[in-house]
Amino acid sequence: MIKAIIFDCFGVLTTDSWKRFIENLPKNMDVTTIHKLNHQLDSGSLSQEDFETSVSKITGIDPADIRTAISGETAKNLALLDYIRTLKPKFKIGLLSNIYNDWVRQTFLTTDEQKMFDDMVLSFEVGMTKPDPAIFRLACKRLGTMPKETVLVDDISSYCEAARGVGMSAVVYSDFDQLKTELNQIISSV
Repeated sequence: MIKAIIFDCFGVLTTDSWKRFIENLPKNMDVTTIHKLNHQLDSGSLSQEDFETSVSKITGIDPADIRTAISGETAKNLALLDYIRTLKPKFKIGLLSNIYNDWVRQTFLTTDEQKMFDDMVLSFEVGMTKPDPAIFRLACKRLGTMPKETVLVDDISSYCEAARGVGMSAVVYSDFDQLKTELNQIISSV
């Protein structure tokens, strides 16, 4: 029986400026090291300045331009936030995000929107990032659920696979209608 649903932030609750940055790099560029640097930034083990300098050395893009690109305009997924409000009376709601600062609380979500979430696991606060299995277990523990009672909604398929690896259900988010259909199938099948 599903008792909790955990949502990713970037690419699910909002547009993803990091993903846009990566997609705009030359197709032949190996982004593996850039992704590793981003995980170090999000876990708090690398400063933003060191991250920007390192990515600049790899890409040739000025650090200031990197900062601008990855902190660009974001748009709230209002349809999803409205849907979460309908789920809240029946399920515990969590947020799990790879992020290097407290932007989610300070800027992105209003006080009322934050109240929809029973818990928020932000990577910079816990020193680990998705897809580390420990971060999924921690998110479940903080919601008071077992992994088998919990669904992750994330736009990155490897993160969903990692969540499934610890026993969670998962939906790879591509758009709101697809999510609603797949999530309703999971939560109504019990």
